[in-house]
Amino acid sequence: MTLCKKGTIWASLLVCFVLSAPAYSQSMFHTLGWISSSSSIEQTFRYPQLTESIYSSNRHQLIWLQPHDRQVFEDIIEMVVLAELSPFFDQRLQKLHQLRSSEQYYQYDLLATDLMLAFLSYRELLRENKDTWLYGQGLPSDWADPPENVIAEFETSVESSALTAFLMTLGPNSQSYRDYQSAIDKMQLAINDDLALYSSDALIRVGDPITDKEILLSRLKLSGLSIPLSIEDQDWYGKELKSIVKRFQTQHGLNADGVIGPKTIEWLNYPIEDRIHRLALNAERSRLWPMQRSALVVVNLPSFDLNYYFRGKVAFSSKVIVGKQKRKTPMLEIKMDSLVLNPTWNVPPKIMREDIIPILRYNPGYLSERGIQVIKGWSDPVVIDHGAIQWSRVNAKTFPFRMRQLSGSYNALGAYKFNTPNRRAIYLHDTPAKYLFDKPSRAFSSGCIRVQHADKFAYTLSKTQGFRQSNISPIGQKANARIPLKRRLPVHLIYKTSWIESGRIYFRDDIYGYDTRPKSPSLVIQRQPVE
Repeated sequence: MTLCKKGTIWASLLVCFVLSAPAYSQSMFHTLGWISSSSSIEQTFRYPQLTESIYSSNRHQLIWLQPHDRQVFEDIIEMVVLAELSPFFDQRLQKLHQLRSSEQYYQYDLLATDLMLAFLSYRELLRENKDTWLYGQGLPSDWADPPENVIAEFETSVESSALTAFLMTLGPNSQSYRDYQSAIDKMQLAINDDLALYSSDALIRVGDPITDKEILLSRLKLSGLSIPLSIEDQDWYGKELKSIVKRFQTQHGLNADGVIGPKTIEWLNYPIEDRIHRLALNAERSRLWPMQRSALVVVNLPSFDLNYYFRGKVAFSSKVIVGKQKRKTPMLEIKMDSLVLNPTWNVPPKIMREDIIPILRYNPGYLSERGIQVIKGWSDPVVIDHGAIQWSRVNAKTFPFRMRQLSGSYNALGAYKFNTPNRRAIYLHDTPAKYLFDKPSRAFSSGCIRVQHADKFAYTLSKTQGFRQSNISPIGQKANARIPLKRRLPVHLIYKTSWIESGRIYFRDDIYGYDTRPKSPSLVIQRQPVE
């Protein structure tokens, strides 16, 4: 079939081929005249039979006729490509660009539909693979067909001319997702600027001269920071520029002292391609994050913070301490059911074997100093005389007993435990080591979440969620005094290393290495305008 001139072709493709639907054959689309005999496009389809079925249900009409729909769909696929989750999406998006550029509109339509089915399957399977696909492992080479109900939704949107609305539900309806898209667009423009790296041989403080000032200002602007003209005319480091540098440091989880040093310069020079990758990866992760804010606790592990939302607003915020690299805090969706005052601590066997027993070999008095008992077991808490144990001869791997720390000033859980029953034994709690909250990076725990100002958190919960007793002070309470919540409170432990607030882009260190991926320059896509 002879194709019309570019600009009118999409309108002309509304032609309906009234044919009886044959049994599946690789030549069906050849029969319709959509594919030439020399084309191998069908061999690239992941779901050939399903793709044919959708066009048969749509009376063999083309689907991707509106330029806006094509642009929205390509933007959605581009996000997955930039997140580098699977070469499949990269290859298919490049092929779509090629077909559009060469005006092979029928093949574009077929490939877009097959790719839509693959994306719908990915989206539906994402939640059950939430701890792997988006956290370093990527997608497998193959995955299941999309569920029938999701296919039906797609077909209904096509039949009812509501494809645009359906596409918006795949990401663009979310303000957070749109913010990621906007930030990535700006970053992609910056790639063409070929910015030089910023460097300085010494710390830069207020009053110091600034070398390579234009490079410094350009890299500050990458994070969404506005630079007044008055600063651009200065040759020294003034107070006005210091306040901007402090905002940049805050956006990157640094100590906001306004001094331009090695860590600040490292973030200033963080590669644009890596910024784009992390923005796209977190945009995809945002599909898994909770949307409701009526009653919810969210702990973001890389930013070491907790936010408690009540009736749509932040009722309490706090710094937290999370698991160290070798004892990572897992990403979980759990529920808080109670507050425990003056908790005792059942020492996890791994901590007992790897941390405490090695200390006892050279400091046998450690248990007494810390108020730790040796007991026969969790179900048989008979106390063993630990002073009679020859710790220098103990094999930590075969030690048959357990340890429990009594409540008190040395107790690792502090005065408050926010109980969240789960098989991983991860919960939120107070801590006696308050000084650690002053550190900018706070991955120090053995997996559980230590909350700064735990007393204020408990008080806020008592006022909003309601406890079954009014006295929530640990003073005068017995050990393990449990106060149930009237309603269980959802707690989400998430891993967000970038986000956008008020047009500014925030990044955090990838503390667990979940953002790491093979470098591939081909994945920096220059967006092509859709005709």
